[in-house]
Amino acid sequence: MTRAAAAVGRIDWTVVGLVVVLGAVSVVNLHSTSMATGTTVYLKHLYWLVIGLGVMAAVAAIDYRNLQRMAPVFYGGVVLLLALVLAVGKEVNGSRRWLDLGFVGFQPSELAKLAIILTLASWFQRVPRPGGYTLRDLIPVGLLLGVPMFLVLQEPDLGHTLMLLFIGGSMLAYERFEKRAMLSVLLVTVLSAPLIWSFVLRDYQKDRVLTLLDGKADMHGAGWHARQARVAVGSGGLVGKGHGDGTQVAGGFLPENHTDFVFAHLAEEHGFLGAALVLGIYLFLILAALRSAVQARDKFGGHVAVGVGALIFWHVVMNIGMVLNMLPVTGVTLPLMSYGGTSVLTVMAALGLLLNINLRRTVF
Repeated sequence: MTRAAAAVGRIDWTVVGLVVVLGAVSVVNLHSTSMATGTTVYLKHLYWLVIGLGVMAAVAAIDYRNLQRMAPVFYGGVVLLLALVLAVGKEVNGSRRWLDLGFVGFQPSELAKLAIILTLASWFQRVPRPGGYTLRDLIPVGLLLGVPMFLVLQEPDLGHTLMLLFIGGSMLAYERFEKRAMLSVLLVTVLSAPLIWSFVLRDYQKDRVLTLLDGKADMHGAGWHARQARVAVGSGGLVGKGHGDGTQVAGGFLPENHTDFVFAHLAEEHGFLGAALVLGIYLFLILAALRSAVQARDKFGGHVAVGVGALIFWHVVMNIGMVLNMLPVTGVTLPLMSYGGTSVLTVMAALGLLLNINLRRTVF
């Protein structure tokens, strides 16, 4: 068997197949949105998916060892971009989250997720602690997480700030820590909650939390999105209203129907069965990531796989929790289903990392 044939055999074709199916479902769903709104968003989304497949293949082809060597440089570059977006980024509705490149907008906070995954994985590889990490060991980890989180929060973007925290926290959970260190982190988290509410959250972010606690509060203001999303999901029933027959988007009731609330539109037109199909695909992708973590040759590969799985898991939980009014509206997209160039390319690059780990788990 030639080396090329052996490499092809090690590719996780299950992951590739799941990505293709999920991409096809997303294009069909956004085609319905385009019919209702008179746009061509589904064609633009297809364009980004095709480019994303190329990105996924390119990331999978990079030598495994180079990823660890490039991690500090990549992290530094992303931090500079996050600082740059605060200085000269495009302001929309009081937030600076995008760098305007002229021909396309670019959101550095998406790249910050990849930077956190690679950088923390590299740190755990370089600083092993077989007996468990101590509280002192958490200081550099906290700094690596805290710098991009602080910059993203200044945009302000609470959704992506939490996403970085959850991805990093999931990677930490993959390691052993001394009991005192874990208790200290838990205590600091509990004590800091009132301070975060009083001095960190903006007024509109507090309104979203309060609306979540009282579903009838400000239904025509902060609670509008969540209410219309619940109507869309509930009206879909078992099999949905059919492709192009949804009324929430066509009637202009469901905002952000091609990005944040794309799942509500899917559930309205394809019902419980269509929604279950998409959730099943995400579940298999997460399980594939966990399997890769177990089979990875070293700590770096294992942590990268856990980070990729956490990225998908927390995006799905936060987005669908938002749609079902179980979590506050934070603007977190649904991986590969929501329209967005930077978001699609980031998820595709993350899945390319997953393929890379599988491809080289026995080759060094």
